[in-house]
Amino acid sequence: MDNPQSEEQLLSQAWNLFAKDDYAGVLNICRSGYSHGVRSYDMVRLMLDSLNKLGKVQEQAEVTLKILGENDYPPKVAAKLYFRAGLIYLHQDNHQEARSIFEKVRILDPDFPGIEQRIKALTPRPVASSSSRYSHLLEKNLITAEQLSAVLSMEGKDSDALLLKEYKIAKKDLGDSLARFYGTEFVPFSAGKEPPFELFEKRRLDPDFLKRYGWLPFAQEGNTITVLMTNPFDLGRLDEIRFIYGTSNVEAKVTLAGDIEQYIEHFYKQFSSGEDLAAAFDEDVESADIVAAGEENEAELSDQDSEVVRMVNALLVEAWRKNVSDIHIEPNPQSRYCMFRFRLDGTCYEFRKVRLPLARPIVSRLKIMASLDIAERRLPQDGKIKIKLPDRNKVVEYRMATIPTLEGMEDVVLRVLASGKPLPLDKLGLLPQNKAAFEKLIYKPYGLILVVGPTGSGKTTTLHSAVSYINTPERKIWTAEDPVEITQEGLRQVQVHPKIGLTFASALRSFLRADPDVIMIGEMRDKETAHIGVESSLTGHLVLSTLHTNSAPETVTRLLDMDLDPFNFADSLLCVLAQRLVKTLCPNCKQAYTPGNEEIEEMGLEFGLGWEVQAREFLEGKRTLYRKVGCGQCVGGYKGRVGVHELMVNSSGIKNQIKHRKPTEEIRAQAVAEGMLTLKQDGMMKVLQGLTDMDQVRAASG
Repeated sequence: MDNPQSEEQLLSQAWNLFAKDDYAGVLNICRSGYSHGVRSYDMVRLMLDSLNKLGKVQEQAEVTLKILGENDYPPKVAAKLYFRAGLIYLHQDNHQEARSIFEKVRILDPDFPGIEQRIKALTPRPVASSSSRYSHLLEKNLITAEQLSAVLSMEGKDSDALLLKEYKIAKKDLGDSLARFYGTEFVPFSAGKEPPFELFEKRRLDPDFLKRYGWLPFAQEGNTITVLMTNPFDLGRLDEIRFIYGTSNVEAKVTLAGDIEQYIEHFYKQFSSGEDLAAAFDEDVESADIVAAGEENEAELSDQDSEVVRMVNALLVEAWRKNVSDIHIEPNPQSRYCMFRFRLDGTCYEFRKVRLPLARPIVSRLKIMASLDIAERRLPQDGKIKIKLPDRNKVVEYRMATIPTLEGMEDVVLRVLASGKPLPLDKLGLLPQNKAAFEKLIYKPYGLILVVGPTGSGKTTTLHSAVSYINTPERKIWTAEDPVEITQEGLRQVQVHPKIGLTFASALRSFLRADPDVIMIGEMRDKETAHIGVESSLTGHLVLSTLHTNSAPETVTRLLDMDLDPFNFADSLLCVLAQRLVKTLCPNCKQAYTPGNEEIEEMGLEFGLGWEVQAREFLEGKRTLYRKVGCGQCVGGYKGRVGVHELMVNSSGIKNQIKHRKPTEEIRAQAVAEGMLTLKQDGMMKVLQGLTDMDQVRAASG
């Protein structure tokens, strides 16, 4: 290559050829790019995928190891590449080489999903030398055959307990005998064991059920769930456990029935006791490690010995660690408990519950941290909390709202505000054609760009990603937000305060006198803001804002209903990006399947024109769909979210529709005719990519 192309250009060309099944062409591009220093994981992965498609399996393994020898990749990237090579040797029944490579993966990334299970499966297991649970006791002369026979003849009695109590067998010796017989580790009760909260939360396990059937979830490492059982040879019970957790990666260790009862009592005491809630978290999230941050709303996290202070601190930090969006605190006088719920990936789930008498102290503590009136329980209040994790130098913010409920109680909802750097534009999940068009439009010197959707659809994230893309020293960028959730260096950001008269409209007027190039308005809530925004975009400024509408075409009619001048609006509008967030399938457990003709036809009816290509690829076996399964690393088969989008770019045809105040249906028809993908179509493209499923797309797009 006389003029080396950028990595993005090479990847784009390679992906286009890959989509056309031109794998030899992809190899040429990737090898050429590699020789010129383009050695990213995406480029290498395309090269290896093409070798695989061409049936050059052994060459794929050799090339992988050669690339790893020539480059110093980050540990997690190197682990992914080694894992690919290991799978190839495994499929060739070269177990020794596969195990050696998998051990390198474990060294590079100890948390690599399923690696422990892979290594263990390739490690020859010692054959148990004992013919019964108690053979080891007989061999060591700790009990006679007659005594053992007498114990085993007592129907309805716990033989293990009898041996310990009546024959004074040491627990260690009994454990050794059981471990030898079952070929697994014996795990006695330990009061220092932390409860595996998530394994209990997800399945609402009843303690009586666990005692009756002699098993207990004990730990989770990567994608493997460890359970304790009184009889690890009970294959029926193991199958039931696999069904409960939705994964086949279950490892059984042996314990005693009495130890299971002790663990259950120990674990459930921590689940329901407010006193033990904070102690149930790692030491680094307790109150001693948290200090206040901020100015007006600073919260002195002192009184470290206080139960309530420790509980609140632990709750706030655990929410941040789990990446939840909202915390719900819900006292219930009827049940006599106060429930904590977390919203993760758009869905609420129960996190913990504490005794009802702790509810008011918890709410009061939060009010103090948010500088609210702790005596006022009859009216809703709102505020903000900031805490700092000193060992991480991380500031976390929460927006707090209280709402009076029955019997003088108050519910509290805390929104965990986004922090850190804005999401890169290429991480929003835009399809390539939408991404290219959107990038081109946000580089325009003036005009109006709108991002629309319901609450919680990621509009603010998208706005900040767009602004970040054009945030250079040559541009003066002003933003008005409520609240300021994401901060960026180089932006001049303003928090609006409607109570004192600082509204979006007044902030926008002020910006126009402050020499702006780009203006970002958190939301066009009213007629005044919309009018000023359009006028600003016509006078040489790029204006970005959001609106609560359901689709891109509907946005036009909504703004025209605000009495905007249709000619000015038509001339100012650059594009409308409607979006939703859908849950993504868990990459660790999603299951590939080939849809039947009926499902393909149903999808075709929903997609509309343009489905013929996908239908043909299904029939030719080139397309695969994925379904949710569920495992220890996800919630119900889903993990994370991705955006689905509807980008309507203004054109001469759309402008004409706006100027003549055409209804939403006609504007939509014009946009689709010009190539716009609807929300449902965009979502279905992500179904074809294996990112999500049709249930999520239908729920998001109707």
